[in-house]
Amino acid sequence: MAGMANDCLEISAPSHVHVGNIDIHGGLGRLYGTLGFTLEKPRLRVKICRSSKNEVRGTSRRDVEEYVDLFSKYYGVELSVSFMEEIPAHVGLGSTTPIALSIGIAAAILSGKRYDLEDIALRAKRSRVTGLGFYSFKYGGFICDGGYRPDKLKVPPLLMRVPVPEKYRIIYAVPTKHLDEIFALKEREDEILESMPTMDERMAEKNARIVLMGILPAVAEGDWETAGRLLYRLNRGLGEYWASEQRGIYCCEEVEEIVNFYLQQGALCACQSSWGPTVYALFPAGKVDSVYGKLVDLIEELGGGLHGVTKVDNNGAMIRAISDG
Repeated sequence: MAGMANDCLEISAPSHVHVGNIDIHGGLGRLYGTLGFTLEKPRLRVKICRSSKNEVRGTSRRDVEEYVDLFSKYYGVELSVSFMEEIPAHVGLGSTTPIALSIGIAAAILSGKRYDLEDIALRAKRSRVTGLGFYSFKYGGFICDGGYRPDKLKVPPLLMRVPVPEKYRIIYAVPTKHLDEIFALKEREDEILESMPTMDERMAEKNARIVLMGILPAVAEGDWETAGRLLYRLNRGLGEYWASEQRGIYCCEEVEEIVNFYLQQGALCACQSSWGPTVYALFPAGKVDSVYGKLVDLIEELGGGLHGVTKVDNNGAMIRAISDG
């Protein structure tokens, strides 16, 4: 893609939530295969300008400076990055890939150079294993990728991208009682992935059948009731695989209680995202007001946390040129 040299850009990028991975056996030459939803909120919104020196404002994240340094050197432009909105980090809302892609794209456009989004992602060491963050940024909607090949450095191929109708909403919650434990788990993620036993082939086959003959056809037909029921089944089944590390099917008792609450309230699906503690559900829009009020009360009872209601983002990231004012 070609870029135009401008003084500043504003980039607004969506968050995303995981349903899970299809195949952690790998006997067919591919691993993972990820499903998930793109969310309108929470959202990343950054202003990135050409500058006399690299600088970052409005965030405490250390990795931002690393991405700025990486793409500043690669595209030959100094960058000033100011955060106006930020996706909560390391809680299962997909905060890192949008930051890396936004900085890489901005560096290319502000230097007047051409860029390829996949090249930017791979240079930032993002989207090598799962393409959910990449395709959420690029397209939005409900996403399913085809997994990665360990012998090839590529973003996993996109199998399905479908917009989710506006008559549905996602309610999300991030109970914060066990955040320290979950952060510690995330810090060991590479070690865990290397030490976990290979997924039983029968589980991988079962997951693939649920996805190929259940979820994807239902989504293609707009049957979100069937799709949601199977998304919950896939997510909960994968929790059994990770149970030895996260001490249960879900990361904590609070998430399990919220899942059960969602289902009792008529959710089409209820899932933990990644390692948690983000836990979300798909609802018909007409049910949201009554359910959300009850959820807020439940979160307080469980020790507090973040929560919100959002549409699925069916557009992906938005980029616009602005003045440096």
